[in-house]
Amino acid sequence: MKNKSKLGLHIDKINRIISRKIDAAVIRSIDGKITLSQAYVIDFISDNSSRDIFQKDIEKEFDLKRSSVSLMLNNMEKNNLIKRVPVAEDARLKKIVLTEKSIELSKIVSDAIDSGENQLAKDITPEEIEVFYKVLGKIRNNLEGQI
Repeated sequence: MKNKSKLGLHIDKINRIISRKIDAAVIRSIDGKITLSQAYVIDFISDNSSRDIFQKDIEKEFDLKRSSVSLMLNNMEKNNLIKRVPVAEDARLKKIVLTEKSIELSKIVSDAIDSGENQLAKDITPEEIEVFYKVLGKIRNNLEGQI
């Protein structure tokens, strides 16, 4: 029997709506100071400040190629948004550290993202969100290795 629910189409539609809304809020908040991608990277590093972040972590988080992340990080370093700091165990490894400039921007970006996330979760109970995450996990597991 053919599945008529078109689950993938509905997920794609809601993804585009979410991206447009949250991206628009972030774009308004950064007011041309940095790129949208840089804003999300700054937010990711800020959210994970309790651990060292390396280029490979950014590649994995945003599903980007090494060359794309390297170019973005080079530009961010030139614009005094990040520093690459060698780690004691392996001087070849460089952790990515936010500068004061980007720490200030991270607060603005985080507020914009939080506002969008709050709107997204409005009128949804914690139990419904938990079920939603379980379903998303199952969908992800169904697709792993398929594409």
